[in-house]
Amino acid sequence: MKINLTKKIVAGALLGLSLVSCGLIIGLDKKHNATSVDIDKKHFSIVFSHSVSGETHPCGCRHHPLGGLPQVAGKLHDLKKSKDIFYVDTGDLLFPSNVVPSHIEKSLSFAALNLAKGLDKIGLKYFVPGDQDLALGWPFLKTVLKEVKFELLISNLANEKTIAHKKFVKIKFGKKKIYMVGLVHPEAFNNRKLSKDFISPITAMPKLLNELKAQGYDNKNKNDLLVVLSHAGMDADEVLAKKFPQIDWVIGAHSQSFTNFPNEVGKTKLVQVLSKNHYFGEVMIADEGQEIKEPFKYHEMREQVSELLKDNPWTKFINDHKTKLEVIREQEQKMFSSFSSEHKKLATAQSCLECHQDQSDHWQQTAHSVSFASLINANEANNTTCIKCHSLGLDDKAGFVNFNDMVAFKGKDQKKEKEFKAHQDKYWKEVKNAFKGVESVRKESKKSIKRLSDKWIAIDKKFGVEHSFANVQCLNCHAQHPDHPFSVGEGEKTPEKKFQAMKDRCLSCHTPEQAPEWYGKDKRGIQSRIDDGKIRQMMKKISCPKIK
Repeated sequence: MKINLTKKIVAGALLGLSLVSCGLIIGLDKKHNATSVDIDKKHFSIVFSHSVSGETHPCGCRHHPLGGLPQVAGKLHDLKKSKDIFYVDTGDLLFPSNVVPSHIEKSLSFAALNLAKGLDKIGLKYFVPGDQDLALGWPFLKTVLKEVKFELLISNLANEKTIAHKKFVKIKFGKKKIYMVGLVHPEAFNNRKLSKDFISPITAMPKLLNELKAQGYDNKNKNDLLVVLSHAGMDADEVLAKKFPQIDWVIGAHSQSFTNFPNEVGKTKLVQVLSKNHYFGEVMIADEGQEIKEPFKYHEMREQVSELLKDNPWTKFINDHKTKLEVIREQEQKMFSSFSSEHKKLATAQSCLECHQDQSDHWQQTAHSVSFASLINANEANNTTCIKCHSLGLDDKAGFVNFNDMVAFKGKDQKKEKEFKAHQDKYWKEVKNAFKGVESVRKESKKSIKRLSDKWIAIDKKFGVEHSFANVQCLNCHAQHPDHPFSVGEGEKTPEKKFQAMKDRCLSCHTPEQAPEWYGKDKRGIQSRIDDGKIRQMMKKISCPKIK
């Protein structure tokens, strides 16, 4: 690699050489705030991610866990054997949402910064920020940029001085010249103040095209390609492509419109992949004389992909990261408690099972009944992002606010911290031991799950559990009248209304990224609609027997 920059930038680029070194010659064009890159290998691809949402590793709740820095490192290392790659991200990288709750700000900020450092060393070159990346405003993003070598690519800032960035990237590959811009749509933001920091892509493009022309871009030259890195969503990208047909590729984000193959608007190809590094996109660039029949593909980041890099150093990185993160989460959670609340608590499964034995037997044979074990085994028990779908009542006034008060014990007062913590630790240690050797509860047979569920119930009795919100329980799916069992509700709903209500509950956790097989794709290959047939099939599989 030859890099024509300052010593400081050279040192930063060399940091990730073991994983992403490539034949690049880099130069700066200060007049146009652009970076030039020369590719000297025979084959070249732009690889991309988006909507990583602060995830450094899979939580372990999927049947086949996807994503994680070791997997990304393994795949990029493998691709580098046969080609040069240029790694970019189109936004929503740092945080799970565009709001960071104050009570978990420290843990989310730590995770975001560590993720950025990791991807920087793995080889991220440019990053187009999204609404989630600005959840803590520009100051936090500036803090991140001080710790990494990758740069922002933003071509439509209202004020160029808002943050350090590049406006253009020019890549020379053989006779091909790839001109790259980064566009952030103001409407991607709920925060009006932040939205004003960006010019609409439609408004910004004419001026950008003139600036590109001054840099040598000629849309009539078949060897000149225009690539837009966009954080706007598929609908807005389609509008942009119709308005500016000279665009060759739009690598998008924000709407999470998973494209099996490019969505074509005229000659413009629009692509996205799924979130959290579960999938990685690749746009293959053909030099003159080369032919690539399918220039876009996506790579699934299964656990085995990490093995493509021998002695993968990112496995240790993740283990160290999780250890430090758990300490921060534990400190955060000590500040909150809900069991002192005067609200009547949600009825847990144990109270339902006393009267509904047939339903109890069925539930105990499902992965729902022991779902929290997935987080225990993955060392994610303090991760509130994951807890919500593996428990009952998180952030509900009648529920709990964090791992520390998910389980209440008879005669154990949380205010007596040392005594309570000792009892709590023994309880969770015994629960963890009960699941020793269980790789995935979903892979277990019904008989095995029932046995594990019985063990957990026995541990609850042994430790005097008064109230436990762990696991997916009856009220995750069913509503309960306040006067139950003396009143059962407001009358029967129609079958269709029942289905829609249950469907909404299911989909709150079984999202496209967690259950992609539940979702259908349109004719363009975009994963955009729920497959009602599939969800009815899954409901039938999990539904309790009717009450006689």
